[in-house]
Amino acid sequence: MQWLKSIAGQYRFTRTGITLGQKWLLALPGPAMSLSSVLIHNVYIKMYTDVIGLDPVYVGLIYFWFNLWNMLNDPVFGVLIDKMKYRPGKGKFLYLMRITVPFILVCLAAMLFSSPDWPQKTLFLVLLGELFLFDTAFTLFGISNNCYQLIAAPTKEERIDVDVLRGYISNITSFFATIVPTLLLVGSAQKNRMQIISILMGVILLNMVLYLLSVTRLKETPEMYSRGSADADGIRLETIWRDVTSIFKMKAFWTWFFHGMLTFGPMGIYFTAYLYYMDHVIKASGVQATVADTGSMIVVLAILPVIGTQVKRIGGKRSIFLGMIPYLTGLGILFLAVNWWQVTLAYILVQFGRYVASTAGGPLGAAIIDENERLTGTRKTGLFAAVSAILAAPVGGLQMILFMGILKATGYQEQAAVQSAEAVMGIRVATALVPVAFCLAGLLPLALFPYTRAKEEELSQFSAEQRLGATILPGPLQPVVPVDAAE
Repeated sequence: MQWLKSIAGQYRFTRTGITLGQKWLLALPGPAMSLSSVLIHNVYIKMYTDVIGLDPVYVGLIYFWFNLWNMLNDPVFGVLIDKMKYRPGKGKFLYLMRITVPFILVCLAAMLFSSPDWPQKTLFLVLLGELFLFDTAFTLFGISNNCYQLIAAPTKEERIDVDVLRGYISNITSFFATIVPTLLLVGSAQKNRMQIISILMGVILLNMVLYLLSVTRLKETPEMYSRGSADADGIRLETIWRDVTSIFKMKAFWTWFFHGMLTFGPMGIYFTAYLYYMDHVIKASGVQATVADTGSMIVVLAILPVIGTQVKRIGGKRSIFLGMIPYLTGLGILFLAVNWWQVTLAYILVQFGRYVASTAGGPLGAAIIDENERLTGTRKTGLFAAVSAILAAPVGGLQMILFMGILKATGYQEQAAVQSAEAVMGIRVATALVPVAFCLAGLLPLALFPYTRAKEEELSQFSAEQRLGATILPGPLQPVVPVDAAE
């Protein structure tokens, strides 16, 4: 255990405006959403093609229409959430999070009960309708949570601390979602539909606990909205256009948007690809697939505190570039792998690089919103989400469509125990080489991203003053100094 103590000794949570307990609570909604997303976009997709028998073409069509719906609801919800007033006794962001949780959970459960006996078009329409309802509630919850997080944890250090804690919770909870498909949907094991449903209902119960713990224990006060709130302007076309223009003028926004859209786009469906890869390329057993997935998770959890410490020390942009080295190396190994332990090594490197980038990237994305607030006087977290959704709409759902398209083009046969050599190579390309191509393309806008480490610190100070009325002095364990006292 000495090595664990050594790692823990390298990482300390900063004493700024919120306690460690509050950081744990702030870290809960993200893993709850992540677990729902893993179920919907990874586990259910494999179940629908290999157990229920839905044609991959229909899966691609579902994601096409799903993307169109996102293009409509994300912008509308983003603007409405920004302009919504805090209501005494109910709140604002947390209120929206609380009323959407039941809809998310009901849709998660309903999707399990589609029958293999239904016609293909019926399966398509039922799943599409359930996804539409799910996404409406999920989008409202997600945008509200993002808005709440950035005012509840206003400084760079706090945001990194919350992100590290979120990484632990996400990995542990995702284990319970991923162990089902790796054990029951990979290999020669009997794909018993009712057994899968009963186990996944247990995962949904865990998901419910995460949601309820976060939305019932987190607190919201009117003081959180005393500065920078956009609700005073109301919803008027001229003010919305003015606010959108202020975003469009930011070089940081454009470079960060294109970096985010390209670099890790394929990672949104990585576990879906992993299931097909382990089943048909490696021909692993369910136990081997579980060990490979869990092994990479354990290694990442062991070094996650060190990642947080180093990101604080060297800055976000540089951290992301360094994280790309193991990430790309791991994808190269994955393309060439022939057995499950090589896949384990590949995913250790991939996940390490990915977590370096995500830990560094969270505060950078938040800093763009902080800078816009400093320039304009109002905070527009929801509008940033709306603008990003509109811009990303033309390629939304592209990764799933591309993956399924490659499978179909290379002759993948759903419900077949053995795939052709062409189909196996198609899975290799879609799982490893497509992410490499997207990552390399995304490094160019990252190189043009204008925030240095000094700029990050400057914007963190501004955010602390806006939210806490305090200046956070440099150093990991410095006290909070009230603004009035500092003057």
